[in-house]
Amino acid sequence: MKFLFVKEYKRRTRLVLRSKLNGKNKIKALNTWAVAVLRYDAVIIKWREDEINELDKKTRKLLTMHKAFHPKSDTDRLYIKRSGGGRGLISCKETIRSEENNLGWYLKNSLEPLMQGVKHVGILEFNTTVSKKEFKKKISDERYDGWKSKPMYGQFIREMPETTGKAISGLG
Repeated sequence: MKFLFVKEYKRRTRLVLRSKLNGKNKIKALNTWAVAVLRYDAVIIKWREDEINELDKKTRKLLTMHKAFHPKSDTDRLYIKRSGGGRGLISCKETIRSEENNLGWYLKNSLEPLMQGVKHVGILEFNTTVSKKEFKKKISDERYDGWKSKPMYGQFIREMPETTGKAISGLG
């Protein structure tokens, strides 16, 4: 099943990148149409870290092949929201980890008897179970800090904090 989901994700990514959409709309289409395939199976299938990283790498390679991403461009900026100065693509890793976290949070806080039974049996085990808002804030802050700390790529964000810093801090 994992192979089929990856194959469908790559097919949808290629179709979007072959279209004549502009850059912003290609990213929106990838986020809504291609990443939805991964969102659907994120918790059902056990994903290893190297498989997810390989999928993100393949996405960036496809973007580069279709001239939607420069090979020497910063990857952190690709995954930061547009309002914060980034490109706004949702990473495969972030999607899968977010869905795992959301299900873990739901199981942890659910009062339904069946969900409590699933929690006590331990069928599904999750390491982190923070709220969806906290999880997204943590991920976006890590990406932003990583981008800002880079000597060359972070130069823009360090010199123009009043324009992009406000947008990033409002991501919460």
